[in-house]
Amino acid sequence: MDKRRSLTPPPSLYSAVGFLCGMALVISAAAGPLWSLVGSEAELMKGVNEVRRERHLKPLSSSPELARVAQAHARDMAQQDYLSHVNPKGEDPLARVRAAGIEGVKLLAENIGSSSKSGDRIASIIQEWLASPVHRENVLNPAFNTTGVAIVETADGKTLAVQLYATF
Repeated sequence: MDKRRSLTPPPSLYSAVGFLCGMALVISAAAGPLWSLVGSEAELMKGVNEVRRERHLKPLSSSPELARVAQAHARDMAQQDYLSHVNPKGEDPLARVRAAGIEGVKLLAENIGSSSKSGDRIASIIQEWLASPVHRENVLNPAFNTTGVAIVETADGKTLAVQLYATF
């Protein structure tokens, strides 16, 4: 009688591992994305959605893909010291979104803002947007359902905000 043990796991172990992997996929799909905003970005999104709620508009959903585009533009503006919807390469918000490979966008707009005031700079930027007809229209447009936000602090102490608004 051969007393050597097999190093091959029993078939029941493969079945159990397969079952557990499948359940993990089902649970993660049902739970939705685990990505969420924190800090100043969360504060900006909360503030804009509060303004929308007060006017009986649906809140904007957060998109990590749009947030990455917004973040890249905010960092670029901070590093190259400009404040514009069009970067030095001539790319506007739609060009930046397309370059990021984001598809299915039917409507797109962008608000940018800057504040060096003491106190609540995010609230200040939101108030400036609401005082500007074009920016206010973006905040309150009922067609928008998704957003990507970014906040960057510049070397000279300013707070830059970029918010993309999209309809998918």
